[in-house]
Amino acid sequence: MPTAFITGATGFLGRHVVDVLKEQGWHIHALVRDEKKASVLLGNDLHFVKGDLSFPSSYQADLPEGVDCIFHIAADTSTWGKEAKQQHHVNVDGTSGILHVCRNINARRLVHVSSIAVYGIHQELVTEQSPKLGKGSWVSYVDTKTMAERKVIEAAGRGTDAVIVNPTHIVGRYDDHNWSRMIQMLNEGSLPGVPPGAGNFANGRAVAEAVVAAFHKGKTGENYILGGPYATMHEFLCIAAEKLGKPEPKKPTSAFLLTALAEILNLVSKITGKRPMVTPEEAYFATEVVEASSQKAVEELGFREVPLDQSICESITYLKERGLL
Repeated sequence: MPTAFITGATGFLGRHVVDVLKEQGWHIHALVRDEKKASVLLGNDLHFVKGDLSFPSSYQADLPEGVDCIFHIAADTSTWGKEAKQQHHVNVDGTSGILHVCRNINARRLVHVSSIAVYGIHQELVTEQSPKLGKGSWVSYVDTKTMAERKVIEAAGRGTDAVIVNPTHIVGRYDDHNWSRMIQMLNEGSLPGVPPGAGNFANGRAVAEAVVAAFHKGKTGENYILGGPYATMHEFLCIAAEKLGKPEPKKPTSAFLLTALAEILNLVSKITGKRPMVTPEEAYFATEVVEASSQKAVEELGFREVPLDQSICESITYLKERGLL
């Protein structure tokens, strides 16, 4: 029975990865802060390791020697600049801590979940060979995920057996905070506008399968983009509206107007101290247009590109089960 240590197990993608690992018969050690909450979400048939990601000394002693794989999924996904310091602590310092633990317990392999964001904005199709423009980005999430990934690549150069996956937008079951927020607002008629951006939409379960496949098939030190169908956010919302039986949403908001509004709200936020309704970082992600290729992951990891309407249906079904629609 292979042994896994997983961070971010109670999150959107993490829950899918735990499902896949259980189905494949892995013995799972999951880093958590609240064991009671984790058991409700994940069940009791795995070992919970209580600790703080950024402080390896808080949990390393509870891990067995020579785990087969560390799946590092945990990340701070904040889109507000005021939280940048904490985001750096989690994303960069936390990854440094995981690499430290990986060496100390002699883990066989590390699968690091990065993000398509590290590649930045490209006019052409993004592949694993595209320049990574995220370093130094004014958007903290982009900058910190790029720095974290760089640490993993450097560790791989020094002998750590590490593989990196870069998911695009992820949609599907277990989503409580990401694209499901837009679906809920669309259902309630409270969506303030339609973002003008576009990108690739990956299925949560399919991404999780590829994360585990990266342990078995991934090449050390290499990246694998995990995407899916390319669509505008307006097209995404039109599909969701059809599934919900709601009117088709209006045309996308102007990128210029959305960005300008976010800047104005950000200035007000500096006076009030409250998070703006739309942050400049959220405007950045809402207006970006990036298309990426998953061909390498399809060929080498067996990654599945799932139709967008199926992923949206899975998300809606989950929200209904939770009583959120």
